[in-house]
Formats: sequence, structure tokens, C-alpha cells
Amino acid sequence: MEYRELYKNSEAGIYVVCSDKGLLDRINRMLKRNGVIGIADAEGKFHYFVDGRQNTGRTVAEVSDIVIRNAASIEEELPSDIVSSVLRTVLVFYDFDISLIGTTAIFLMVRKMVMFSDLYYQSTCKLYSMASEALKLSCDQIERDVRYSIKKSSFNKTGIKTSMILRMLSDEVSDRVAQIKRQPVS
Repeated sequence: MEYRELYKNSEAGIYVVCSDKGLLDRINRMLKRNGVIGIADAEGKFHYFVDGRQNTGRTVAEVSDIVIRNAASIEEELPSDIVSSVLRTVLVFYDFDISLIGTTAIFLMVRKMVMFSDLYYQSTCKLYSMASEALKLSCDQIERDVRYSIKKSSFNKTGIKTSMILRMLSDEVSDRVAQIKRQPVS
């Protein structure tokens, strides 16, 4: 039996408990306009709601895009301790001063980018926001501390933007973790 026939009369929904009809209408409009909504839970795992009410082709494309972006994390979870260890090694390699708050913020942001591939595509502002919550500092303070930490590292005077440095670090950590995972267990 074809997938479409199996689920032809079934219905999926997002359940929002609130007393504000305006909020519900706004969520519905947003879902219709964007076609997909992603929500992170307390553990940092993403859950997606895809609007399949009108355009089947668009629905399939949205789901396909989500799967492609998350293929690495869907295949297997990354061991948190290995990611943290490799990230520390990479930060030391690039001469980051581990004692600086900015380096701690970079550590938190890059670790999340590696562990949860969706965050890789987020803006630097959202990453700063996550670090500011964890470190109980303002976003402006996190931004200053990160810039200072980068200034003290081997990235000083390279002219590379902060967002690109975070992505470079994330990519390098991901590559090193992948190499570790490919090594045979003795």
C-alpha cells in the first residue's frame, strides 16, 4: 500500500494550550506561511511540525531538507565527552586562553553547534543568546568577551568574522570526532 493511501484520511496537529485565540491564529499563519516550525526542547533536541495541508510537494521538500541537515545527528548521537575533549584540544591548538570567559562562551556555542547540527545554521546573535543564558551575562557582554578571546588567539588580525570562526571551529571538531569514530576499537 502506498504511503499516501495509508495516511490519506489521517490528521496531525500541533497542540497549544492557551487562552488567546490571536496567538493560535498567529501560529497557524506562521505555519502556513513557512511550511515548517522547529522547536527545541529542554534537552536541546529539535522537533519539527510540517504543514502538509495544502502542498504535498512542498511538504516532502521540507521533510527532506530537515533530514539532510540533520543526517549526522540522526545516524548516531555524538558522545558528549568526546566532543568536549576534542573541542578543548582545538581551542588550545588555536591559542585560545581557556581561562577567559569569552573562550568559555565559544566552547559552549561551538559544542552546541557540533552536538545539534541545526544550531550550525543559526545566527551568531542566537548563539550569543544561548551562551548568555548559560553564563548569566548579557548578550553584549558575551559578544565583547568573545571578541577579546578571539583577539588573544591565533585568529587575531586574520580579519575573519566571528560567525565564520565559530563555524570553522565547529567543522574542525566535527571532522576530528568523525576521525575518532572511524578508528577501530582495540
